[in-house]
Amino acid sequence: MKVTALETLICDAGWRNYYFLKLTTDTDIVGWSEFDEGFGSPGVATIISQLGNRLIGKSVMEHERFFAEAACLTRPAAGSVIAESIGAIENALLDAKAKALNVPCYQLLGGKVRDRVRVYWSHCPTWRINHSKYFPPAVTDLDGVKRTGAEARERGLTALKTNIFIHDEGPAYAWRPGFAVPFYPELNVDRKVIRNVRAHLEALRDGAGPDMDILIDLNFNAKPEGFLKILRAIADLDIFWVEIDSYQPKALAYVRSHSPHPISSCETLFGIREFMPYITEQAMDVAIVDAVWNGVWQSMKIAAVLDAHDVNMAPHNFYGDLCTMMNSHLAAAVPNLRIMETDIDRLPWEDELFTHAPEYKDGHLVVPDRPGWGTDPVEEAIRAHPPKIAGGLLQYKRA
Repeated sequence: MKVTALETLICDAGWRNYYFLKLTTDTDIVGWSEFDEGFGSPGVATIISQLGNRLIGKSVMEHERFFAEAACLTRPAAGSVIAESIGAIENALLDAKAKALNVPCYQLLGGKVRDRVRVYWSHCPTWRINHSKYFPPAVTDLDGVKRTGAEARERGLTALKTNIFIHDEGPAYAWRPGFAVPFYPELNVDRKVIRNVRAHLEALRDGAGPDMDILIDLNFNAKPEGFLKILRAIADLDIFWVEIDSYQPKALAYVRSHSPHPISSCETLFGIREFMPYITEQAMDVAIVDAVWNGVWQSMKIAAVLDAHDVNMAPHNFYGDLCTMMNSHLAAAVPNLRIMETDIDRLPWEDELFTHAPEYKDGHLVVPDRPGWGTDPVEEAIRAHPPKIAGGLLQYKRA
């Protein structure tokens, strides 16, 4: 079975776009993957087109050979959008290979060690604050935050993750200077930010109750001094983990050594080489692995190295439903899983885009047993929702 064509498809996803790769073979089998250009990585589709040309006429079964060759050809500029493009192609090859063998993708990863994957509601209630037009009901104050926490409990979820918001200056708004919202490149943390972080977490706890695991994602929104200020201010709260992004493993290790809460990190890293300094410095309690960027096969290798160093992993998953299904196979197969990210707030037309939606039960994602990823994009539905010219971080503005 050989590759005959690669095509990228894009559709509107509310405040961003969804991106898909369709890999056609000389049989009736089509391999799919979902990738992303909205999280600070424009141009992935262009690179897929160039790298994909080398796959035409090659065997679908030899995805490791493709990875090795693509890594050689792009070695002078490894990582970033090039790595994401390689990962997208690898994931489409895995889907096609599994379908050819009539097995779920997790069988290619050594088989599953669990049938269900514990998940947390990510961006709770972030999407309802930042993008209420697409994800109602709008949350504008701490009472709304409390109601969303209660909703998580009523839905049977056992964990949720939130972000930084300012509540005491009118309607709630996001505090994301690490992503230029607002443009505040010094990334200092003042009393206002600390006060609002604590109030937000307390409102979630009030609504969700004592048994909910609460996570907070601080992203790149501070420097070590600021992260430590926040950590000290919430030291008495019961936090599942504090997520911190940093390109300095020693600095992150210093923060972790002074943190009263577990630290998760690494969602923006590529390949084992980039993870190794963080492992060596013992910079995180949980490593977040983006299999959409790295490719699921390569992510299994990253997970194995983490496991050898007694570190659990958590899939980075804030994309569309195909990505959720892709990550479910990774989460099913790795022994050292902590928990999996998923977005509960979905678009009104989300179910139209895929043949099968993720199935949740009692705070867990049920691992699909259909061939391949267990779902396919619906081309007619994708084309019925034309993409925005730009999406994601590049178009985000405070309302």
